[in-house]
Amino acid sequence: MKCPTCGGDCILPAGKVLDEILGMYMACSSCPPDPLFNKNASFNQRIDSTFGRCGKCGKRHLDFVIGNVLTLLKENGLFPEDAALKEVGTPLIAFGYQVPYPPRLGNKSLVLIMDSVTEELAGEIIAHVPEVKGVIKRTGLQSQSVGILDTDFTPHTYELLAGCDMRCDVVSSSIGELCIYKNQSKIHIEFNNTKIRKIEQLYLQGELDGAVVVDAFCGPGTLGLLSVLAGAREVILNDAWLPALKNAILNIKANSDILGVKIGFEVEDCDKIIGDEPVLLAKAEGAAEIKVYHGDARKLDTIVKECDICLIDTFPSVNPAEFAARCRDFAKKVVVI
Repeated sequence: MKCPTCGGDCILPAGKVLDEILGMYMACSSCPPDPLFNKNASFNQRIDSTFGRCGKCGKRHLDFVIGNVLTLLKENGLFPEDAALKEVGTPLIAFGYQVPYPPRLGNKSLVLIMDSVTEELAGEIIAHVPEVKGVIKRTGLQSQSVGILDTDFTPHTYELLAGCDMRCDVVSSSIGELCIYKNQSKIHIEFNNTKIRKIEQLYLQGELDGAVVVDAFCGPGTLGLLSVLAGAREVILNDAWLPALKNAILNIKANSDILGVKIGFEVEDCDKIIGDEPVLLAKAEGAAEIKVYHGDARKLDTIVKECDICLIDTFPSVNPAEFAARCRDFAKKVVVI
């Protein structure tokens, strides 16, 4: 599959990612040791694209990469000489999971979210720091969720200044593992195991086996696709935010072998970025039936007459009570995540 953002090979089948993930960021026998930089202190070293690189595997410790970026920022006058490594931004590895050791990075394996950067400097970073695949400028407060809170709100997005913002989070659970791809400038950063535990609990109670499940705020599809792994016979993914649904459809494709499904219908073009009346964008069949709708969760009763479980996963700042009340009209059980 070609990446919809850069046209490159960012999108790997989930099976390949899961086979390789444990060694993806591991140091080889020749890698330099952890530099033990103090990330909070003034950083005075000058680091270029070769500094700290392993002569055998070609990877570099994350701190050398961030030091390389910081050097460019200082040389271009954007950061003061006494700036620390932690001030560069939020580094996100391209295939994210809980790495039990400091990651060693190869080419195009890091997406940087930065508060202070220009488009010109972002291009410089991409050109001169081989490990960085994308530079995103954060807008607003760090606490603001990327996406839309509700259909009445203006979307909040970050700005991709250079490179590609496509990355993947490996979701691990007692049910199985999935690879969830997302355009990180348009989808919020999330490492929330509490949501996964909720699905595991439903699975262990036997409530998902053969069930019809509605994931009313599906985002890139994590909870709904886990429900497929847990034995649901039909899953409806719905979201009002079109970029999230594009990622959800991508994730059905990337995880198709694991899910045992194949997309047979897909709408190529959709001109509404915020949904209203639910519109079917894609459908997959196989071990389960998956339908992807673009619409307001309060109007799901127009396409769902009955389901066993409806998952309500709003942003933390949104009161889910209204949505839960609407979904009780057709759902035997509503689970607020």
